Amino acid sequence: MIEFSKQVAERWNIPVAVAEQVCNAYVKGDSPYYLGEYHLVLSMEMTTSMLWEIYDFLKEIDGLSPKKKRVLNAYKKAKSLSPELERRINLTTNPFELDDLLIPVRPNPRSRGQIAAGKGLKPFAERILAQSDVATPIEEIAASSIGKDPSLASVGEVILGIKDVLAEMIAYDETVRAMAREVAFEDGFFEIIPKNKKDPTFTPYLGRQVPFNELLNEELLRLFTAEEKKLVRLKVGIQLFRITELLRHHFITNPDASGFDLICETIDESWLRLLQPIVERDVKTRLHLHAQAWAYRHVTGDLEKAYAEELARGHMLVVDAGLPKQVSFIAVSGRGELLGTTTERKPPDGKPVVSERLKQFAIRYRAERIAVTQNNDTAFANALLEQVFAGWEAVPEIVPYKRDAAADAARCEWIYREFATLLDETMKKMYADALLILKPIFLLPKVGSEFYSVHALQPLLPQHRFLEIVNRIRTSAQLNAGVSIKEIADFSVNHITAVSSKQVQAIKAADNEGLIGTKNDMLKVPGITEVAFRNMSGFLIIPGAELLLDRTVVHPDYFDWFDDIAEQLNISIETIVTEPEYLHSYMTDDREKKNYIEKKLIGHIAASRRYVLQPPAKVRRKLKLNEVREGAVVSGRVTNITQFGVFVNIHAVCDGLIHISQLADEYVENPEQVVSVNDRVDVRVLRVDVKKRRISLSMRNLGTMAPKVRPSRGQLDNLAEHFKNR
Repeated sequence: MIEFSKQVAERWNIPVAVAEQVCNAYVKGDSPYYLGEYHLVLSMEMTTSMLWEIYDFLKEIDGLSPKKKRVLNAYKKAKSLSPELERRINLTTNPFELDDLLIPVRPNPRSRGQIAAGKGLKPFAERILAQSDVATPIEEIAASSIGKDPSLASVGEVILGIKDVLAEMIAYDETVRAMAREVAFEDGFFEIIPKNKKDPTFTPYLGRQVPFNELLNEELLRLFTAEEKKLVRLKVGIQLFRITELLRHHFITNPDASGFDLICETIDESWLRLLQPIVERDVKTRLHLHAQAWAYRHVTGDLEKAYAEELARGHMLVVDAGLPKQVSFIAVSGRGELLGTTTERKPPDGKPVVSERLKQFAIRYRAERIAVTQNNDTAFANALLEQVFAGWEAVPEIVPYKRDAAADAARCEWIYREFATLLDETMKKMYADALLILKPIFLLPKVGSEFYSVHALQPLLPQHRFLEIVNRIRTSAQLNAGVSIKEIADFSVNHITAVSSKQVQAIKAADNEGLIGTKNDMLKVPGITEVAFRNMSGFLIIPGAELLLDRTVVHPDYFDWFDDIAEQLNISIETIVTEPEYLHSYMTDDREKKNYIEKKLIGHIAASRRYVLQPPAKVRRKLKLNEVREGAVVSGRVTNITQFGVFVNIHAVCDGLIHISQLADEYVENPEQVVSVNDRVDVRVLRVDVKKRRISLSMRNLGTMAPKVRPSRGQLDNLAEHFKNR
């Protein structure tokens, strides 16, 4: 794919070197999810959605491979394949060009031109097209072929046969087809013929020739969708004089040739009978693909923003008081997930009485809005809700909702299948109502794109492609938030193209057996390739892992950076992970590295905070003294304070001692001026005496982590006495 890097660079306006890296990554099997987050260069140059656009383009090129093979084999069989032609075929990204190249070596044997050529008329057609005869009348040329075939009984029949051959020679000329397509694409128009001429949708187009360049992309999509539904016929047109002038300029080299009139007649016939249908098909395809590409980009950008808002959206309650004896409640998350259900009995006298259970239900789900189904008992439901939320500082917004009778008749099949035994009929309808109100992007692939629309362009795109966009957005968001290895089989790791379901199951089994304590342990799982590990290991989180980095969405490739960063900033890796803002202070001349840290790495740590704060799954083995590295900055907990210093647990076989002289860069009168018992501190290992079982620590020269020295009790008393005597 590297050979297409220049085309990628031009099409997406990126440097060729970057395009080459994308093409190489595609060949290696790397996913856009991985490239968009963890590739040092590509993650800075482009978004995941842009990478998907390029991957789709490269996939289309891959899809042309069978056709390219057919064309190459046809030329090899005809013994006319030159190195230049072979290179051209291999490098083309245009399926129309391949069709043009195939015609000369695979003509249609049943076409009128080929039948006429089989009667021996091709040499005469070539002679006329060469336009070298100026004296010999065309009838005389034709007369010599009378009787060569039973069907060639007269000069007129011979001339008709020659015209058939000429028409195909003109129509199937590669250059002519390319020019005709381009002229039609640039200057063509649609004649829009509706099936029902009274349909107001198409009234503005009636009796008009609508130029392509006057139609917006969305308008084009609506017209193509209408044509697919057989509501309209889109006929491609171009001014006849434009195309005939173009063809005559291309073919006619000698206006004085005896075949001039015949060539002119044949050009008109060739366009109307052969070229125009081909050009119409190809131009419509190109216009449709161009409009769809615009729509995919537009939809992706809009849905990415909408999905981020959806993830931040609060819960919602749906209330229905339509049944005679009860009021039904369901709680739904902002993403449309069913959280819980309950019911409240209606008292006989019709006065709302709120149970403690209903109050607890409202407190548990803390909805930000409530949809009340409109029916005869809506007033009762509203009165009940007033009591439920009485005394709340922030009362949820209550919005009326009228059930759509048409939608009622076609409830979501997914709800009835997924919650067949969990929900009764009323609850199922209420949940469907909730989905129609929220229209969650998150659930669209499960619910079905026909149930509700989340974008104005949704009905105008192939539904499998629209759902593909949705799945990519969902997957990207889920992966970037981190996927616990405990939930690997249920989340989006399966959507990473480089990772198979078999590999996912192997990792799950290894984790169940306790064989995975770090991200790098996944490399030891049978069947896990380097490509699979590279693409998923960053997104996977090992909850409770000893090494905090394994509890983040930091990729293992960047773990070594943290040693350099910790050494430069004089802080421990634990401090960096718990307070990633320190990474802003890291200095490096490597601009790519600095940009990656600022734009990606800090976010990767911050996104994993919920896992970082979890305690390790099992007690860590204490380090032996010969395993404690002198000069290292580590994190520890203060266990004891004495007059001469502070003892710190750095998870070794014995606590280390910070002598009072090593507690800070300035004078310390009392250790309690600096630390308290159970404080977590960063310390540098000065010396390790294995024989005496002593670890000497220091908190001096720690730069950004240098401790602050509080005034001692004596200093405060002296200060108080000073102001007292003034």
